[in-house]
Parts: sequence; structure tokens; C-alpha cells
Amino acid sequence: MMKTHRVAAWTAIGLIVVAVAACESNKPAAEGAKPTVDSAQPAAGTKHAPPIQKDEVPDGHWYCDMGTVHYSQPEQGNGTCPLCKMKLVKK
Repeated sequence: MMKTHRVAAWTAIGLIVVAVAACESNKPAAEGAKPTVDSAQPAAGTKHAPPIQKDEVPDGHWYCDMGTVHYSQPEQGNGTCPLCKMKLVKK
């Protein structure tokens, strides 16, 4: 009987450790931290989650302008956002 309680206790502790680790990995970025855009992003483009501001898009890049920018790419490509199909704008 005592062995069963120990196994149950260790199982509960293991589940708690896994749950805490999962919560830690899903924490949002530090408050005030801004996502950055690499000016050498791939030609396929980048999905920005969370969206960034227009002034954070590198000069010469194409971006989807929905108030904030959820997608940008360094080349025009077909000229449409692959996420929402809106027309891309050149900065």
C-alpha cells in the first residue's frame, strides 16, 4: 500500500514539473521588448507574430499594411501577402 502512495506522489510531482516547464516556455517576451526584423530575411518572407510597426520594416522591403505589419519580404514576388492576400507595399 505504501509503495502505491509513493508512486502516485512521484507521478504527481513529475506532472507538476512538466506543467511548470510548459508554462515557462510560453511566456511572452519581456514587457517593452520589440520584435526585430532581420534585413537579410529570406526571399520567401517572414510572418511577424506579434505584428510589428511599419517603421520596423527595413527600407526597400515589401510588407502587408494592415495598420501593423504581419508579413514582410525583401522582394516583390507576386505582390500579394501569402497570409491574407492583400497587396504588398514597398517601403
